[in-house]
Amino acid sequence: MPETPNHPVAQRAYDELAAGYDREGDTKPSNAYLERPATLSLLAAVEGTRVLDAGCGAGHLADELADRGATVIGLDASREMLAYARERVPDADFLRADLESGLPFSDDAFDGVTSSLAFHYVKEWTPLFRELRRVLTPGGWIVCSVQHPHADFEEYDDAENYHELELVSATWESFDTEVDVPAYRRPLSAMLSPALEAGFRLDRLLEPTPTEAYREANPERYEYEATRPNFLCLRLVSPP
Repeated sequence: MPETPNHPVAQRAYDELAAGYDREGDTKPSNAYLERPATLSLLAAVEGTRVLDAGCGAGHLADELADRGATVIGLDASREMLAYARERVPDADFLRADLESGLPFSDDAFDGVTSSLAFHYVKEWTPLFRELRRVLTPGGWIVCSVQHPHADFEEYDDAENYHELELVSATWESFDTEVDVPAYRRPLSAMLSPALEAGFRLDRLLEPTPTEAYREANPERYEYEATRPNFLCLRLVSPP
């Protein structure tokens, strides 16, 4: 596997993609009509709770959390993404940090953690989930989405061994620009084991299918998404 870069693996790519994400994140079918509805379906009531949005991007999920009454802190490695997030959700707090390097918060700081399509840019998940457990109150929860391990292995041209952690890359063209976006792909067991070993219980697991709004927005792509896994959504709960 190639060596890990000395900066967050997808930071530069997302700096380039930030304007497109900000502009299209509310309507891009794979986000708005597939991943995000599934992720939100795993949330319980969040009004009055403290929620960390880990890898918040341009703030689309943070905006939903704030609308539901949560006190939100968003964290991301991309300065460009954070600039858009601050404009989108002025009532939330946002800071720049790398999920690989520990979380700049005290113990028991949050009631819940959300993360939309961010963890697959983190190489080591064991320290990540230990940190998430540390900053959560007893009984706290994580709701997260990641790229599906089957889709990763089938669709990345440089994927070679499903059973191994691999640094892979794809060229994205969906935001009116071509950007090479690296990520880490891993088998399903390597996604679940670090969370379970950190003491979390798997509460729910979804392999979402597209909504009817997706069909209306992009009928051709809908047929593809409706028959193949693209994302994996998890709800994890820490011990009370």
